[in-house]
Amino acid sequence: MKFFERYEGWFHAIGWAVFLNLPLLTLPDFLLNRQDLISIGMAQLLTGGLMITFFYVNLHQLTPALLLHQRTRRFALLVGVMLVSVVVLKVLCFYVFPPSAMHPDAPPPSWPDGTVPPGRPAGPGPHSPWPGVLGTILSLAGVLLVSSMIALFRNHTRSQALQQQIMLEKVSTELAMLKLQVSPHFLFNTLNNIRWLARRKSDQTEAAVVTLAQLLRYMLYQAQQDSVPLRKEVQHLQDYIDLQKMRLTDLHTVTFHHTGDIDAHPIEPLLFIPFVENAFKYGIHGQQPGHIHIALAVTDDTLTFVTENPAPPAGEPSTAEPDPGSGIGVANVRKRLALHYAHRHEITLTNENGLFRVALTLHLHHDTHALPGH
Repeated sequence: MKFFERYEGWFHAIGWAVFLNLPLLTLPDFLLNRQDLISIGMAQLLTGGLMITFFYVNLHQLTPALLLHQRTRRFALLVGVMLVSVVVLKVLCFYVFPPSAMHPDAPPPSWPDGTVPPGRPAGPGPHSPWPGVLGTILSLAGVLLVSSMIALFRNHTRSQALQQQIMLEKVSTELAMLKLQVSPHFLFNTLNNIRWLARRKSDQTEAAVVTLAQLLRYMLYQAQQDSVPLRKEVQHLQDYIDLQKMRLTDLHTVTFHHTGDIDAHPIEPLLFIPFVENAFKYGIHGQQPGHIHIALAVTDDTLTFVTENPAPPAGEPSTAEPDPGSGIGVANVRKRLALHYAHRHEITLTNENGLFRVALTLHLHHDTHALPGH
């Protein structure tokens, strides 16, 4: 499409050159004399010029203004006027630039061997212009049909481009709103953790405030972008995990490790943090021992993110079905994945043998083997 738009002028020039010269190239040999060529060439130039004019009038005015707005009667009337105009000009040209056969003293047209072509008069005398009128009408009908098809195609293309633009703006707005939902939810949980440290008069309170400042700086200056370096997202996760570990006892352990090249790819910001939040929220159960495992691996263009934590005791909500007051996180991520990684992600949540596991796979670049989104 872009190639055609770039060289559209050349395509039009070549097309019209072929259109005007093709009738001359297909003339029979008995008409290939100087006088006939001049007569037919002048008539073709005038009628062809009028057809070209009608082509662009229909392309830019009639079809967009009438046919696309279902004003078919007026469109048909104007097309009829065009047909009559071309026919009248064709007949006039026949008498203004008559071929040699119309001269009384002209010999009958013949093939090079001297024989008279079938259906041609054997002697001098005028010919009727009407046999060529049908071809002229068909030519104009084809010209108008092509111009209407181009106009309709352009309108369809513009409509699609407009719809795509509207969808992109809608997606961008929705993504922005989803990010805004992440930040208050995340901040609410983090402030609760610092309040818990402050009540215990923990020496870690100051360090927690510093870490929180780093987290807020990330959300303010990095997470508002469309994408961030994966390394920064990993560091953000590490800061959050360090902050959460300040309130844990010896009964609870946390591991976080990453493998692969985390400098090679950008990532949608704040994509993993809701799963990590839920792992801490639902994986720590009072004085019961528990272990939270978080891992991120990059292999070529595939990223795998996993969280594992002890499943909540019977009767308590799990990360798969959070309570109404804390359900923003996972539902939010699902929407963002559908918007930003459509057909390029797979997410599974399992609860087996007392262990709750979240596994997220992202294909970081478009490819034909991407897994379907869920």
